[in-house]
Amino acid sequence: MLKIYACILIIAAFVMTGCTRNLFEEPVKENVKALSKFNSASQCNYSDSQNPVLVENINSLGEKEILRFSKPPQRVIAVWQNSIETLLALGVGDRIMAGNGVPNKKYFLPQYQEQYSKIPYTGLQLLDLETTMMLEPDLIVGWHSTFTPKVIRTTDFWHKRGVNTFIASNSVPSQRFKTLQNEYDDILNLGKVFDKNKKAESIVHNMQQEINYVTQKTAGYTHRPKVLVVEFLGKNVSVYNEKTLAGNIVKELSGELLGENNHNISIEQIVDYNPDVVFVVVIESYYGREQSVVERITQHEGLHNLSCVKNKRVYPLPLYAIYSSGVRTLDGIKIISRAMYPELYKE
Repeated sequence: MLKIYACILIIAAFVMTGCTRNLFEEPVKENVKALSKFNSASQCNYSDSQNPVLVENINSLGEKEILRFSKPPQRVIAVWQNSIETLLALGVGDRIMAGNGVPNKKYFLPQYQEQYSKIPYTGLQLLDLETTMMLEPDLIVGWHSTFTPKVIRTTDFWHKRGVNTFIASNSVPSQRFKTLQNEYDDILNLGKVFDKNKKAESIVHNMQQEINYVTQKTAGYTHRPKVLVVEFLGKNVSVYNEKTLAGNIVKELSGELLGENNHNISIEQIVDYNPDVVFVVVIESYYGREQSVVERITQHEGLHNLSCVKNKRVYPLPLYAIYSSGVRTLDGIKIISRAMYPELYKE
């Protein structure tokens, strides 16, 4: 309640200082095919006022579209950890008016916690529509599920009011394959939007460098680790197959991904797979209690004879590192690579 009052005071201050804009000035959206007529310079920086920055993104219908930015956004609402933390990593935390979807700062990397604390409104609960509009954002960043009629309204709703949107590519249900490349592209596109190209390129380079290190070091391997990535959904065991970001990371790291064509598997199938390495995805409600999730495998009476259990190669894998993960994609790569190839990281 105190945060809501604080938010209202902040809004009032903005209005009194004349910090207003026309919410009904619709941003120009281009057909995706039209992007080719612009040179790379016009897409990547704001140095030429005649050429706006154009980025490809997705709308609430799952359709690709080109959004036009005449200047870097100054008043941003960011929803979910990947959105907030990626903007903090790009150095534009001072432009975030509200960062929603994260319980508190302990979930962020230490170097970003102070910046997060300075955001005017933070908290797990999303702002209501009225408060969101009163903040007068010029950009809202979130997942596909954020931009639905029952949550924060559709992308079209915001575009008609002069507010641009940016949806994490891997959060879109119609995006058949959730890939590392999608995460790279999102970070690079946000770099373009905020005129932070070099920083975005550095973030992506670090991720690619980690992948390249492993692939080069394991080029002569004759045995590829058999890897299974699962999540417990009640009594069901869900598999992260080749269409998921976790599955894509395993394959990019030259692992043999088990359960590629499955969605759910039985305990008996896990026994048949006999994986070298198992990752158990940990959702937010179990952060801090990861071991209890891992024990669903290690303490299961039917799985005692698995080589991964005997060799203690069952690992927790936080959801934030492998689902629309943004800057935290590097965490996902490191967790998976070090578990798959521990010999590469011995000091």
